Amino acid sequence: MRNVCITNNKVVCDGRILYTDIPDGNFQTFSKGLYKKLNCRYPKFYKMDGLCKLTFLANELITRGVELSIYDPEETAIVLSNSASTLETDIHFTETLNNIPSPAVFVYTLPNIAIGEISIRQGWKGENLFFVEHRFNAENIIDQVDILFASGSTELCLTGWTEYLSGTDYHVCLWLVAEKAEFTTRKFLGMELLNDFST
Repeated sequence: MRNVCITNNKVVCDGRILYTDIPDGNFQTFSKGLYKKLNCRYPKFYKMDGLCKLTFLANELITRGVELSIYDPEETAIVLSNSASTLETDIHFTETLNNIPSPAVFVYTLPNIAIGEISIRQGWKGENLFFVEHRFNAENIIDQVDILFASGSTELCLTGWTEYLSGTDYHVCLWLVAEKAEFTTRKFLGMELLNDFST
């Protein structure tokens, strides 16, 4: 099981700091720097909203070095959650209503678009869910992942929390879980950053 967290312009992967930038800098500058460092070569990245960019970058980091080809794309699932859905983009889209509504902004007013961007990038076609809850609900996420594995429809799952409220208020914490990997409530809740997400 792999883990990656991004918050306050810092990337932590499996407990190690991989990348950092000016703590009080804006996410747009930070995300562009991280994107270039990762050498993703995915031009559509620049059109994404903050939530999609944040989730996309976390996925790029967590899948680096993983032999994804051994997993069936149709049995690779994504289960994500946050508390604000796409609030930042919703506000931005509402502002465009005063003139001509922007389809380019409107498309990002659903949180599952972040899942769609990852699915397109990776070619994943498995089950996907996006929960909007008041706080990070580890028990619910674990239950959903357990159900997917127990059903026999999933052999790999990207799961966790991704929240983007503004260029200075964002955090994502994702896990990449293989069917045979240990994925227990104790281990999941033991991640230090999750305490911040639960308040």
